[in-house]
Amino acid sequence: MSSDSTPGLDRLFSPRSVAVVGASTNVDSAGHDYVRSLKEFEFPGPVYPINPKADEVAGYRAYPSLRAVPGEVDLVISCIPAGGVLDLIDDCREARVRFLHLFTGRFSETGDAEAAELEREIERRAAAAGVRILGPNGMGLYYPAAGVSFRPDLPRAAGHVAFLSQSGNNAVEVSLRGAARGLRFGKVANYGNGMDITPGEMLRYLADDAETAVIGAYVEGVPDGRGFFEGLQAAAARKPVIIHKAGRTRAGARSAASHTAALAGAAELWSTVIKQAGAIEARSQEQLLDLMLGASLLPRAKGRNVAAVGGGGGRSVQSADACEESGLEVVPLTTAVREQVRAKAPQLADWIGNPVDQSILAGSGLSSNGLLQMMLADDAYDLAIANVGEDWFLGRPDAEGRLRYACERLADIVNASAKPVAVVLGATETPIDWQRPIIDGVRDLMTARGLAIYPSVERAAWALGRLAPRA
Repeated sequence: MSSDSTPGLDRLFSPRSVAVVGASTNVDSAGHDYVRSLKEFEFPGPVYPINPKADEVAGYRAYPSLRAVPGEVDLVISCIPAGGVLDLIDDCREARVRFLHLFTGRFSETGDAEAAELEREIERRAAAAGVRILGPNGMGLYYPAAGVSFRPDLPRAAGHVAFLSQSGNNAVEVSLRGAARGLRFGKVANYGNGMDITPGEMLRYLADDAETAVIGAYVEGVPDGRGFFEGLQAAAARKPVIIHKAGRTRAGARSAASHTAALAGAAELWSTVIKQAGAIEARSQEQLLDLMLGASLLPRAKGRNVAAVGGGGGRSVQSADACEESGLEVVPLTTAVREQVRAKAPQLADWIGNPVDQSILAGSGLSSNGLLQMMLADDAYDLAIANVGEDWFLGRPDAEGRLRYACERLADIVNASAKPVAVVLGATETPIDWQRPIIDGVRDLMTARGLAIYPSVERAAWALGRLAPRA
């Protein structure tokens, strides 16, 4: 559905021209932000700010009405009050606009009967006019490859991770936090109330989208249960799909209803639906990001046998517990690896095991990176967790140099392997001022090298356990 006669979602995400109705010269307003975002993301087509009282907005010539625009418009962004939307739909019909994004809110999510009826009338009139609606009560689109963004401060780097969110703030948080960890986003949509274009429809679209490799979604409720399941099933059959279902509790359901008019539903039912569709469930934003990171940056594991290296004795025990509790198999060190150790450090050959305790390697000529390389080359292991062990480095002379060297070598090993390796580098939680920029610096270094970085071995093992194939 992408021909000129039928407005498929291609033109929603990649419009050739955009009009912002309610564009404003007030820099502290949404009507200004949308225009500025298009400018700063270098949107390649015409941009038409609609403001009858301004000559220009953010450097673009302004027009008094949509009907006064001289060219065709694929997408209209509405920043006007709810009472003006019905007339706007009439203008869109006259201008043959394909898509209308309603940032405009205060409809059914308010719980007010008249507001809910207005939303239904908008839906009826838009359908009669042939205008598809994204929203209402949503921030809209962020698609850096097409020069489209709902905020001017979002990352410019484009990628292959799609994200659907019922919440605008959640879409911003996931986009920023994900980018900091190495995720590169393609098509992102905050659909708000999902009155017309539903998450189920967008999932079906993304299922066939060649640019999209991984899909994440934050969902409070859905207006079309069967359509959502069918879209989710179609997408999950082709690529990894991670669903963060919020509003699972009674309190969360009440909050969701006032937020986006969502029907939250029972947690057990949702978990069953997600599993039956072949998708993966997350129960927090951290889990969502951890899974999206692993699905995007790590190759697919062939099995569940894990090698774990790095950190001291306590960390190795924690690694063993975390892996087994996440359904991974902590297989013993193989004879082949043990003989390689014997050739380099005979005193360790019968002592060392899996997980590898880094503290017993000191002075042996072997490092945890060396052990990781040996284990990745062994067919007994399908995937790995590499603990950086930054606390040990920070206690040594030339801490930064040693740590950076070890992390560069670790990146070389991980990038050369066809097996997935989750890297554990702790959060920047130290009271010592000079250590904080060092930790942040090596995290940025490894993220830039394409490594999947997790703040704890527990989160790394949990993500690998959810993504690895089951027997």
